[in-house]
Amino acid sequence: MRTELNRRSLLSRGGTLAPLVGLGLLGGATAATADTGDTAENRLGSPLLGTWAVKVTFDIPNRPGEDGLFAFTADRICLGTTTGAGHLSLGSWRPTTQGFEFTFRHFMYADDDGSYTGEVRVQQSGRFTSATTWTASGTGTAFDTQGNQVAVVQSATAGTRY
Repeated sequence: MRTELNRRSLLSRGGTLAPLVGLGLLGGATAATADTGDTAENRLGSPLLGTWAVKVTFDIPNRPGEDGLFAFTADRICLGTTTGAGHLSLGSWRPTTQGFEFTFRHFMYADDDGSYTGEVRVQQSGRFTSATTWTASGTGTAFDTQGNQVAVVQSATAGTRY
């Protein structure tokens, strides 16, 4: 099944995605990670590396899903944009024994005047369902401009190699 995306809109909003992914992949060839002792060179074999078309769904009645693009680099950087976020999100990922985990943050803005209203911190755990697809689930926690938690929402993401 193929999902049609408004790629022009997603690519224009995530225009910084390609150069950042390129830098991450190029710079990742010699970087080392102290917490696990592995190197970016070893991570270059991870099936998660690259760009993914994603569909995000929420455990909220009447809340529409979001389409987007995510990218994962050898330096464990996670970049993404969705139709709901409207701008670039930045975070990190790591392999696990069951698959992988990723976290990222994106800012929230008011629909009426575009003023900053807070941020969302997303944490998800995923696993591969085939060589070109994965699913993940977790939470999105919203914070207001003062750092107070205002909501926690369960979400799921399905990725297809782009």
